[in-house]
Order: sequence, then structure tokens, then C-alpha cells
Amino acid sequence: MTVVQLLTLMGHLSLGNDNITAGERSIFLQYLNLAHYELYQVTATFNQDLYTKQEINKPANVGLIDLPEKPFVMGGVSVPSLRTTLKKISIQRALEMDPEFKKPGPLTSYVLKKNTILLVPYQSMPLDVVIWYIPEVAPLTEDTQESNIPYPLAYHPVLVDGALYYLFQEEGGFKNAQKALAAEQRWEMGQSRLLSYLYNASGETLSTFMNV
Repeated sequence: MTVVQLLTLMGHLSLGNDNITAGERSIFLQYLNLAHYELYQVTATFNQDLYTKQEINKPANVGLIDLPEKPFVMGGVSVPSLRTTLKKISIQRALEMDPEFKKPGPLTSYVLKKNTILLVPYQSMPLDVVIWYIPEVAPLTEDTQESNIPYPLAYHPVLVDGALYYLFQEEGGFKNAQKALAAEQRWEMGQSRLLSYLYNASGETLSTFMNV
């Protein structure tokens, strides 16, 4: 489903009207994104389709790698030519090892600051680096197409349930305790089923998250 279709469904379920106004679309989109951000936090780590691979071959700025997006979750950083996987460490730990980040040594670790990776210890020679990560969540807009919504198609309506739950709970003339409760139950069940689906799709088992 496209975002426009999701907004139309929200209008149908909340107002009984598919022809929603621009103002209503704007309100609905805010709540749709509220549900989207929460759902992404819960499920992103288990969503194999979100992992992005970045291959860096001899970066010009030795020891510093700028990713095109800020990672939400780091999957791993490896150096194939050295046959090694690097360990993520804190900036504090890196400073303890080398306060000026200039002391060379065998490569063991990396630091992540926003979308920049710093190799630790300092490397004087360019290296080939492979990075796997899940990018930060991107907001949904009315132009967002079905393929760019980061959940399987069958679970797109879960976003609507979450958005309606918050809408019925908080938004002016839409407040309705009975509808909010029904939407909350669908929202929580939808999250549970999506999480279980993603976990099983990754080759694991997550039966404890199934409440059916």
C-alpha cells in the first residue's frame, strides 16, 4: 500500500469517508509517522531487508569512512584483506588507547560517530572495508510508495492501527475511548505478529511473541 492509500484507509475507518481533506491528510500523516517510528524501533533489528552493505576500497581519507546514512543499528565492520572483523568501541575507550588518534597499530576496532566510522588504531595505509548496517528511520510522506515502506506488504495496515490508536486517544474531535481501545488491541497484536514474522524469516524462532 502507498502512504496515500494508508491515509485514505484512516479516513474510512475514522470518519467513514474516503475523500479526506488536505488538513485531515496532514493530521493523519503525523499519527502515521508516530506509529511508523515506534514500529521501526521494535522491528528494525530483525528486518533482514533493511541491512545495507557498504564496500569501501582504499578510502582516500585513511582511517575515516563517511557512510551515506546515519546507522540505526550496526551489523558489522570487516576488513577482507586482513581477514578480520572489527569490534565496535566507545569514543572514551578509543581515547584511552590513543588520545590523538595518531598512534599506528594492528587494526582491531572502530568508533561510530553519527555517520562517520573511525578505524582504531590509526591506519597509515588504505584498506578495503565492508560495512553492514541498518539506516535510521526515514519519515513517511504522501509521496512514499509501497516499496519504500520498510515492512512486508501484509503488515502495512498495522501502521494504520497504530496511527488510529494515537489519533483516537489524543486528537481533538477524533477522541473516542472505545475506538482507541479497539485500535490499541489491533496495534499490539499487529506488532507482535510482525515481530514474530521477521524473526522467523531471519531463521530464528520467536513463538513467545505470538499471542494467538
